[in-house]
Amino acid sequence: MASDLELAFKALSGKAALYKRYFDYYDGNQPVTYSTNRLAEIFQVIDAVFTENWCAVVIDSVRDRINLTGIEVPDSAKDTWELLWDESQIKLESDEAHEAALVAGEAYMIAWPDEASIAQAYYNDPRLAHIFYQAENPRKKRFAAKWWLEGEKETRLTLYYPDHLEYYTAKGKEVPSSASSFKSMGENANNSYDEVPVFHFRAANRIVRSDLKNVVPIQNGINKLLADMMVAAEYGAFKQRFVISNSDILGKLKNSPGEIWDLPAGDGMGQQTQAGQFDATPLENYLKAIDNLSMSISSITRTPKHYFFSIGSNLSGEALIAMESPLNKKAQDRIDRFIPAWKDVTRFMLKVMGKKVTNQEIRPVFDDPESVQPFTEAQAVQMMVSAGIPLSSSCRRMGWSERELKDLTMDMEEQAKKQKTSLAEGLLEAQRRFDQGNV
Repeated sequence: MASDLELAFKALSGKAALYKRYFDYYDGNQPVTYSTNRLAEIFQVIDAVFTENWCAVVIDSVRDRINLTGIEVPDSAKDTWELLWDESQIKLESDEAHEAALVAGEAYMIAWPDEASIAQAYYNDPRLAHIFYQAENPRKKRFAAKWWLEGEKETRLTLYYPDHLEYYTAKGKEVPSSASSFKSMGENANNSYDEVPVFHFRAANRIVRSDLKNVVPIQNGINKLLADMMVAAEYGAFKQRFVISNSDILGKLKNSPGEIWDLPAGDGMGQQTQAGQFDATPLENYLKAIDNLSMSISSITRTPKHYFFSIGSNLSGEALIAMESPLNKKAQDRIDRFIPAWKDVTRFMLKVMGKKVTNQEIRPVFDDPESVQPFTEAQAVQMMVSAGIPLSSSCRRMGWSERELKDLTMDMEEQAKKQKTSLAEGLLEAQRRFDQGNV
């Protein structure tokens, strides 16, 4: 039976290449893929690389709608959590975790106290961390692993258990080739928190699935067509010319504006002297094919078409909401899957600080994924209020957070006080004018 160290090595090394590919495609580092080896040989002399990176559009359109604005905790832990939120820069770490979970299909956060016993939480690249779950309970973590390059000549690996942490090291500049390369550092750390301090953000529970899995093959086709079009455009600007003649003119004719070619006449017996040029391939053929493939990405990933093409600027707010509905549902699904992980992170960090809270008492707050249309939202609130629904309840239905509702209540109370004060002052002024006979 394989040891935990061997399981960790196999899992971490096994997913590194695939995840790197997804991150490369998201960052725009995309190789041109040819359909045959012959085409690759023909185009290998071309140094320029042309890409039309739709992978970034697919990821960013969802990531921009997943915005963690805060995490609400019980009053007894509010001051502590505000300190931890600022110390660990949770807002920035959340953006990194959400992006990686979309690109690779998963991301990790590790929480642990620092030298000052202040709980800290850090985003960890999914290529560097992994969690192993119990076979009988797939929600319960058995142990986790993380490896990283320490300096230039050492690879470190840590195994996280509910009661302790194990440290290993492998010497050398290269990535270790086997688990046997790692040696125990001879020291373990005690884990008194009775749980694995590594937290998993997944886009799906059944399998680890990147949002780019079905996009990469189509992206390859788009890049191939774009490269072909650029080559065809070059031949369109500088068309391939030919001369048929019995004379030796190799290297004697220059292709430049205003240049006059002095061609000898034919001998009247064989092939007559002839000069001409080949027609350029129409670029519209490539543009149409690229547009069709881009539309396929739009349909497969539920990304609105106006993220790929300009469709005009006279659309109503209702039309935009309808067009973006599939994307909003996709973003909301990711938010729903990330919320349990954020609850676990928050609860553990507060536990480190001596604050005992439950997941049910923690509420991660995200922005509404839907595009904000102020006029449409105001109309909806006005209609609900006209129907007899209190303003606070109407705003709650529109997705307002408890903090925003609290601010609304305070503003309404302040406004009511000002109105009462103005009314009282008006009555006093009227009474004064009446007493003076200046009615």
